[in-house]
Amino acid sequence: MLKKFSRFSTVLLVIASCLFGANVASADSVWVQSYERTSQAHACVAQPGETPWQEAWGSDSSWTPSWEQWANGGKGGWTCTRSITWARTPVASGSSSVTYALGDIGPGGGLVFLISGGKTYETAPNTWGDASTDTDIAWCNITNSDITGAVGTAVGTGSANTTAMQPAACTTGAGVSARAYRGGGFTDWFLPSKDELNAMWLYSLVTGFPTATYGFAIDEYWSSSQSDVSGAWSQGLGNGDEGDQYDDRKRYTSRVRPVRAF
Repeated sequence: MLKKFSRFSTVLLVIASCLFGANVASADSVWVQSYERTSQAHACVAQPGETPWQEAWGSDSSWTPSWEQWANGGKGGWTCTRSITWARTPVASGSSSVTYALGDIGPGGGLVFLISGGKTYETAPNTWGDASTDTDIAWCNITNSDITGAVGTAVGTGSANTTAMQPAACTTGAGVSARAYRGGGFTDWFLPSKDELNAMWLYSLVTGFPTATYGFAIDEYWSSSQSDVSGAWSQGLGNGDEGDQYDDRKRYTSRVRPVRAF
């Protein structure tokens, strides 16, 4: 069963790049995720602690029953399966000719790690911080106060979360630091939401970021998603080997990686 999203015990993650089929463009990447079930009658249900896949990532985000040869020690068996399609070549916002694919370097000098909901997301290089790689800091200097508007967890909510964390609420901290980044001369960098941060981990898990420039430290990274008055969500991103998400206290220090969407 899934302990947390993308951390498996008896679960197999199957990755297939450039698979072609109905409703899948030839430049798409299709990921399939499965886990074993005890019998054909075993119900396929959401797993404890998993992060729901966003609607924009596929028309059917639910687990469905199937039979796979890999199960039961290679003898074949009953499984539950779901898939996600990552589009690779949308037209960049505001441009009729420039396109960006996963793995490209975006206009802000970041690596494109997600294309979802008509937006292309790039992550800053790991040398963006001044004090140290990825800048290990607290989530906010105000550690026991509700930050109104910083509770979005879905892909597409990180920028609004970061705006809510700005000087009226936090004068220093992860959100303020991310928004202050000026990679490529852009002022719209932000602290990723819980699901945006998880998408960064998923991409690195499959492809591996070029470590020298875009790789992650084996450590936790802040999201902009507040979990409660004194806590916010973070996630281990250590080069794809840590996928657990944590409800951390805002006063703790974690690493920060700015992203932007265009």
